[in-house]
Amino acid sequence: MRKHIGIAVTITLIAVGFRMFLAPRPASEDDGDAAFYALLARNLLDHHVYSGNEAEPFPPTLVRAPGYPLMLAAIYSLFGRGHNGAVHMVQVVFDTITCWLAALLALAWAPLEWTPDRRRRALLLALSMAAVCPFTAIYVSTVMTEVSAMLFSTASVLAAAWAMKSDRKQARLWAAAGLLGGLAALVRPDCGMFTAAAVGAFLLVSLVRSRAARKEGNNETARGYLKRAIVFAALASFCLAAVLTPWTIRNARVFGVFQPLAPPYANNPDEWVPRGYIEWLRTWVDDEEYVVTLEDGLDAYPMSADQAPDYAFDSSEERDQVAALYERYNDPEPDTESSSDAVRAVDQTSSDDSEAEPDRCKLTPEIDAAFGEIARQRIARRPFRHYVVMPIKRAGSLWFDTHTQYYPFQGNLFPLSDLDFDKKQHYWLPVFLSIVWIYTLLGAAGAWLMLKNAGARKWALMLALLIVPRLAFLAWQEHPEGRYTVEFFPFVAAAAGVALAGAGRPLLKRFSFRSGVAASPSAKQDA
Repeated sequence: MRKHIGIAVTITLIAVGFRMFLAPRPASEDDGDAAFYALLARNLLDHHVYSGNEAEPFPPTLVRAPGYPLMLAAIYSLFGRGHNGAVHMVQVVFDTITCWLAALLALAWAPLEWTPDRRRRALLLALSMAAVCPFTAIYVSTVMTEVSAMLFSTASVLAAAWAMKSDRKQARLWAAAGLLGGLAALVRPDCGMFTAAAVGAFLLVSLVRSRAARKEGNNETARGYLKRAIVFAALASFCLAAVLTPWTIRNARVFGVFQPLAPPYANNPDEWVPRGYIEWLRTWVDDEEYVVTLEDGLDAYPMSADQAPDYAFDSSEERDQVAALYERYNDPEPDTESSSDAVRAVDQTSSDDSEAEPDRCKLTPEIDAAFGEIARQRIARRPFRHYVVMPIKRAGSLWFDTHTQYYPFQGNLFPLSDLDFDKKQHYWLPVFLSIVWIYTLLGAAGAWLMLKNAGARKWALMLALLIVPRLAFLAWQEHPEGRYTVEFFPFVAAAAGVALAGAGRPLLKRFSFRSGVAASPSAKQDA
């Protein structure tokens, strides 16, 4: 036990040191999302309004859930406005705690028949996998929601796992799972799906146990399983909803809408959304690079059909249609009030001012409707591609991204001809992709080990529900950004810890016999 404590302390120090090394690195303070979160926090402190405007009259907004801006406001109030160094240090602590939550989750998922020593190894190995994970650690250097989302999501799932294992204090644990899930949703709305996954696993396991008890003639026990499952699932759901209630009431009072989370298109109720253009992007976008060039710069920068790949068009005629629409977008006709205002704004500047030209870019409702019609035609021609192939391609792009966001060498590994040798991308990107595969294979091995063990199958089910539905949800969106999947890695690290603990002793035993060295009786028993 003393040896394990010493190892745990060492791994924790490594986790802290790794994150302290990354924390001061320049990352996303100037990023659009980071700057917006910081602005929301400053407006809360300085003007007591949840607004994303930089100048009066500071109209309220609901485009972002309030959890992370509230945390930033608390830190800024203690350490000074815009003190992002303090934010980074808080996130170092948060992310180190998440490493321990992943380790405790591995301990909960480990088969009950394992010896205490092997179960502790699962904890330490999961702690190690989480501590050195470069995909999660880098976010301590950002002003982004990922660190807080991972903390609350992993804590919620751990509380649910403890509740499923415990015969006592189940009500408290399920209430905690719901409350922590609500906090996760307030930070990043789609993280509420993790709590839903844990509750779903509990309901399915209870249903299976109820059916088994009914087959054995124990109707009272069967009803008890179902009753307990319904009560505790309702309790967790109620606690999650309770956390979201103040925000929901505020949105109803201020905007007159029922909005318990953030809207899917990050728009206020009175703001127009280019749904046709988004639907067109969804028919072909399969990589983050196209999000940056053809969505993030909407109404800000000129765009062209040449920025899209060949598979974005089913024919040369379709390409010509899209090219014509982009030409109209880049230089819209002054047939609406908004476009007229844009033209007047440009005319008031000197003709040689190169910065004024992007102000003319405007996606009008007419252009958006035309993009929507192209999208409908593409879907009608090949529905299987739209509803099955493209989501699968986006899921692969999301998961097997290099996950180098916010590192100095961030980028895509392919095509190889585009690698930046000055940033050493030809070294770092293959390394990071290899690390993604290592975590993926070890996580899958952990899931397989749990699936083969009758007492641990419920954890394999929980892991599948934690990953598959949310990944499918993300893959349905038109913006497959790799950072959205970083919340999965604490769960993958936990499963990897179980895999390594389960495989370590058998492999050691085989190696010992093959090399002619007899394993000790205690080693044989532990294996």
